[in-house]
Amino acid sequence: MKPLRIAVCDDEQAECELMEKYIREWAACRAYQAFVLSFSGGEALLQAFFQKGFDLVLLDIQMQGTDGMSAARRIRAADPDAGIFFVTGYEDYLAEGYEVEAFRYLLKPLRREKLWEALDLFLIRRMRDQRYWTVETPEGQKRVALTEILYLESFGHTCLMHTLEECFLVKKGISEIEKELEILGLSVFRTHRSYLVNLAQVTAVGRDRATLAGGSEVPVSRTQYQGLNRAFIRQFRREG
Repeated sequence: MKPLRIAVCDDEQAECELMEKYIREWAACRAYQAFVLSFSGGEALLQAFFQKGFDLVLLDIQMQGTDGMSAARRIRAADPDAGIFFVTGYEDYLAEGYEVEAFRYLLKPLRREKLWEALDLFLIRRMRDQRYWTVETPEGQKRVALTEILYLESFGHTCLMHTLEECFLVKKGISEIEKELEILGLSVFRTHRSYLVNLAQVTAVGRDRATLAGGSEVPVSRTQYQGLNRAFIRQFRREG
């Protein structure tokens, strides 16, 4: 299983350090690899999130500038699968936590056992919800997590698949792949006759380019722009 990418965000440095300490202890105890980054404000967190993406975000609600709830709404709109833990000294925002599908609402002072329990449950759900697609590569069969797919680029009767972690050749044409992914329930779109994107990974749509999570770009043909824009808006509303 790939490492868990975790962001912690609190405008109090001591709280960030405490969350990082508990997470690293949890990862070491579970023999699981986790990368943890800390942020002192919502804007810095969001900038990193849109550039790198995180599997899990722990954040305070009341912060200077962009508060935690506003940041959580933007995170949820961009990524329906990202985990959100609110770590706060206030119970008043519990109802709003449901609005952004927060996985856990942890009260300060943060207790290590409560955080560990939440992390265990999040990891179990993540493993359970992960869906896969088995493809034929020149090296043999390969299993790919659907949520990891960014886009596919056509080369005749084969395609180069780009995921969040790697890229490799798939021994199928782009039209056949498009049908298979739709059957599996993945929302995809042909931005160009040679490019197929996972709509859940699209972060911005331009007249001739679409930007995906991690900053990669794919071309958008003139005839496909309007359709892509509508599909992107529908996806955004569905995820929000």
